Amino acid sequence: MTSDPMNTRSTLVDRAHVGARVAALLRQAPIEFARAVYGINDHAGGRTDTMAAREVARALRQGVAVTEERAEQRARAYLPTAGQEHCPRCWVVYGHKSPLRFREATEERPETAACHACGAEYATSRG
Repeated sequence: MTSDPMNTRSTLVDRAHVGARVAALLRQAPIEFARAVYGINDHAGGRTDTMAAREVARALRQGVAVTEERAEQRARAYLPTAGQEHCPRCWVVYGHKSPLRFREATEERPETAACHACGAEYATSRG
C-alpha cells in the first residue's frame, strides 16, 4: 500500500490545527476557574451586578451548587477531545459538557469557538 502525500500532509496540518485548538481551550480552564471564584465572592458579598456573580446566581437557580473547591476540581479535569470540544465555562461552573461551535478565521479575526448554552466565546487560533 502506498501512501498519498497529499492526504498525509493534510492530516498533519489538520492534526496541528486541532492540537492548537485544544491547547487554546485548555488555557481557558484556569481563567474560568478564576472567574468562578470572583463570581462566588461577588455573589456572597452582595455584588450581584457583575457578570461573574450573575453566572453563579444562574447556576444556583438551576440547582448546581457552585463552590470554589468543585470549580477547581473541574478546571483541573477539563480535557477537551478533538472533534468533541466542549465549553470550559459550562464545565467549570455547571459541570456540563456543552459542545462548542467553531467559526473559521478571517483576515479580520481569529478562529473562534462559541457556546450556545452560556454565550462564552473563545479565540482558538492566532489568525
